[in-house]
Amino acid sequence: MALIYYREQLVRMQPGQIMWQPYEADLGRLPAFCVAGRDTWTARVPLVCFCIVETHHPDRVLRQFGLAQERPDHVVYDHRLHRIDLRGKVEKNWREEHGPYILTWGMRQQRLCHAPPQIGEMPCDHAYYRWYCPVTRKYVDRNSAKLDIMYMYERRIN
Repeated sequence: MALIYYREQLVRMQPGQIMWQPYEADLGRLPAFCVAGRDTWTARVPLVCFCIVETHHPDRVLRQFGLAQERPDHVVYDHRLHRIDLRGKVEKNWREEHGPYILTWGMRQQRLCHAPPQIGEMPCDHAYYRWYCPVTRKYVDRNSAKLDIMYMYERRIN
């Protein structure tokens, strides 16, 4: 029952109800070691851990860092990285295998996302919203979609 309630709450949320900068107040209260290397948080780089490589895309969530959100760049996705299977005997030198990704990580200071601070609310006609709406999934499941349609219909009648 709680799941249905929370899904309903998510569907009914309006842009003004979203906390776009959830960490803003907390960052000033964190110990220095927690915010050391803060620039690295906004570096668009691959994160490498042995055989695993995932690309970090902070340009898609700049508002979390208190920066103005623009339309993000296209994501280049390497399908080979998600086909790696370690169930069999794997004898690979991952440093050599993922050398290009490790080099990119090493140049992270040149790959920072730069944006001015976000001041006030983002206008509804902003380029980010025009990009975001067609590429996002608004609904958690089919019932949420039905609920939203019913909710929108109810608002039009009243």
